[in-house]
Amino acid sequence: MNYWLFIVTKRKDETGTILPRAVLEQRAADRFWGLAEKTPNRKLVRKGDKIIFYIALPESAFGGEATLAGVCRKLNSQERRVLSHEKQVFETDLGVDLDDVVIWSRPIPISVLVPRLSFIENKEYWFTYFQGGIRQISEQDYRLITSDVTQTLTEKIATEKDLESESEFALESHLEEFIEDNWVSINWGASLGLYATEEQSGRQFPAGLWSIDFLAIDAVTNDLVVIELKKGKTSDATVGQTLRYVNWVKGNIADPGQGVRAIIIARQIDEALKYAVMNQPDIQVKTYKIRFNLETRLGEQT
Repeated sequence: MNYWLFIVTKRKDETGTILPRAVLEQRAADRFWGLAEKTPNRKLVRKGDKIIFYIALPESAFGGEATLAGVCRKLNSQERRVLSHEKQVFETDLGVDLDDVVIWSRPIPISVLVPRLSFIENKEYWFTYFQGGIRQISEQDYRLITSDVTQTLTEKIATEKDLESESEFALESHLEEFIEDNWVSINWGASLGLYATEEQSGRQFPAGLWSIDFLAIDAVTNDLVVIELKKGKTSDATVGQTLRYVNWVKGNIADPGQGVRAIIIARQIDEALKYAVMNQPDIQVKTYKIRFNLETRLGEQT
């Protein structure tokens, strides 16, 4: 059995905007959830899997649960017509049937659980993990969300061996946001653009139980490119994680014959990182510099 988040976002068409809660209530009544061809993880859902609905802005809360009644399937023409409700925002060719649908009378605000959910690695930018689509979560996180939030919960604490330097991690905490904001100005050495589906941007792209910092696509070669930030992790942990993401993308996103490679971004290349990527032709390492300049404005001697 697997556990999933179904992320409900607002929908827009020529008639206006439908808020996430209205989308959830309609699909709960339908006992059906529409999916797109490129929805991450849609091929992995199975009958009996447990799901939790996350209601995006303006609520930002977990709002219900259900059980999958089957795998992702293609709708026939009559089903497409009925389940569209004559609204463009509900039109779909694919989807899954739902059982045991419950909309919670008291939604659980995400702010209560961010510090404790293991799939949210970057707590400061937790919102990047809820951009739309389907995200796999662990059974532990599923139990945490569905349990009484007033219970005493044990936080997962990273061990020292997983972090080389707390000060380095703090310094680099804004690196991910900086890269996204300045993407077109960065010299990637290739014509890279952020990969995106109808429901998910390329930042914090869901990969099973994990999240890829950035998933990009090469406009020239059509290769998919996994971009991972070292951000204080050990070299061995970073390379191992990157290889896992590359293999996941090959098995779940890439088309037949489509290449997948990776870029690791680090402040410096130490001996461990140099040897870890040796004989890994599909992994490239790039370094960056943080500039901090002081200029005297007052009290300067002449």
